[in-house]
Amino acid sequence: MTTTQPEITDLLNRNFPLLPGSVKDLIGQSASVITTQKGDTITRQGQLLRNAILVAEGHMKVYREGPEGEIFMYYLEAGHACAMTFVCAQGSELSGVMITALENSRIILLPLAVMDRLMRESHEWNHFVVNTYRARFDNLLQAFDGVVFKKLDQRLLDYLHDHSARINSRTLQITHQQIADDLHSTREAVSRLLKSMEQQGLLAINRNSLLLKTGIVRAD
Repeated sequence: MTTTQPEITDLLNRNFPLLPGSVKDLIGQSASVITTQKGDTITRQGQLLRNAILVAEGHMKVYREGPEGEIFMYYLEAGHACAMTFVCAQGSELSGVMITALENSRIILLPLAVMDRLMRESHEWNHFVVNTYRARFDNLLQAFDGVVFKKLDQRLLDYLHDHSARINSRTLQITHQQIADDLHSTREAVSRLLKSMEQQGLLAINRNSLLLKTGIVRAD
């Protein structure tokens, strides 16, 4: 089903309220919206990108795939834009990342020609792009700091706390392998730490999910 301009404008009003009306109108005239299901791959490494991605609904994960598994980069949720797609689309470059939907989502695809026009004509859009780069760079620094400077148990505590806060729920529908991939560790190491945390009364381990108790706080 084709998404109409008023529907796209409504998505922008709800999720990108700081963009001026002129920018929203231009995006609404030219952009398209796609709906993805949980588990869908939105972009792949090596794919030629011709659109930037704005997240209207849902939650997705940006990562790289290497010979030894996934390298987690950052999450995207409603109101976020993917800086990597800005760079690749504007440079007509191949994607260096994978983006996978973690739940049913809707994303706005912004064509290159519209991005170029917005960059020339809108100070507010340029400010939005710079803030997007800064936010995603901060995400990357946090991931880097966690790997380099923190022990795995500290990183796991932070991960569980932040994931719970992001979805506003103490029940996390996630596997030990998914956590291990995001923390650049092994499933066995993560499982051992989760079992220890369960023995301490910090969480309950269920099949493909975790129930966090109120004692879970960030390690820092």
